[in-house]
Amino acid sequence: MPDTLSTAKITMRNLRQGDLEEIIRIDSLATGFPRNSYFKRKFERIFGEDHQLLISLVMTDGDKVVGYIMGEANTGEYGIPEAVASVDTIGVDPAYKRMGIGAMLLEEYCGLAAKAGIELMTTLISQDYPDIIEFFKAQGFNQAKMVALDKKLDPLPRHVH
Repeated sequence: MPDTLSTAKITMRNLRQGDLEEIIRIDSLATGFPRNSYFKRKFERIFGEDHQLLISLVMTDGDKVVGYIMGEANTGEYGIPEAVASVDTIGVDPAYKRMGIGAMLLEEYCGLAAKAGIELMTTLISQDYPDIIEFFKAQGFNQAKMVALDKKLDPLPRHVH
């Protein structure tokens, strides 16, 4: 387990289709359970023909993926005039926490968005995760002027085909 970053081995690159299992592994360590279906759908959108993705990045230590960031770019949704991008998924291998990997990924992601003409970066975080909220605030994010609304539904059972 590293306790400092050795920049000789730590590199950042674009996400590749072959990174799926490593992304699921890192996310599972953070959440306590694998979200295979979520990430498979996300990768299908990222690498599909109709993606709106700005860019997705990973941080590696040698050949090992140790962090990632993914999101989308949109314009004009819900009457928002700016070109907007969002961070919807970010994660760092617990063995590499508190080494600045998340901050480096977010800084590069925001820089690429700005170069692409994006004017506003957003993210949604549950109030149940104050540490993640504090991470984003430390990276210059502020409370948005938008209101997030939700409604609990009673879903119908899924039919298996």
